[in-house]
Amino acid sequence: MNERDTRKGRDFSLFVAEKIHASLVYNMAALEGNPFTFPEVKTLLEGVTVGGHKVSEQEQVLRISDGWKRLLSLVKTNQFELTKDVAVDLNERVAKNEALEVGGFRTGNVGIEGTDYKPPSPAVLDDVFAKLVSQTTNDNLPDSAYRFFLKSAAAQFFWDGNKRTGQLMMNGMLLKEGYLPVSIPSKRRLEYNEKMIRFYDTGKMKEMSSFLSECALEVAEPFLDADRDL
Repeated sequence: MNERDTRKGRDFSLFVAEKIHASLVYNMAALEGNPFTFPEVKTLLEGVTVGGHKVSEQEQVLRISDGWKRLLSLVKTNQFELTKDVAVDLNERVAKNEALEVGGFRTGNVGIEGTDYKPPSPAVLDDVFAKLVSQTTNDNLPDSAYRFFLKSAAAQFFWDGNKRTGQLMMNGMLLKEGYLPVSIPSKRRLEYNEKMIRFYDTGKMKEMSSFLSECALEVAEPFLDADRDL
């Protein structure tokens, strides 16, 4: 089995993304260190307040849910494109009240914990984004989508929520072309963080691309041969 097996058609892939919405939200929140458990995320998304957590933790889960819902809406209505406007829209949803400011690319310098790598200055971010888009093609998906996520994370286009926004943009590329969604399981958080640091340090994407491919198959496995039964 290889990563190409995860292409099942746009309608079915969107159906799966909606079916596993709570899992997608939980995994993304867990990567941010959010302590909500999966049952708690599912309960919260069903409209029931969960006690024992900070308001900021609850709001983060709800913002991530909103980001996923917005992405699926854009794909469904053929409005998803690799543009700055779409990236800013998604970032506003997932990073509101966390980032220094939202509504555009960052206007100051940032660093990344755990690495000496320095993201590009704000003055060149528009050019970096334009170059990244120009180098991205649907002809070699899903590798091209993985590359877009990794390059976005390295560029740190926003004050906060860069990996969340990058994951959504990556999934927009995949879903638009009929691939099942990719989610990084919470149980692989340590492995993910270690590999991302090595990517920042070296700029080499092979290890992380392989990791994302594994994650794609892990999400897709229950659905690859089940669509005829749904």
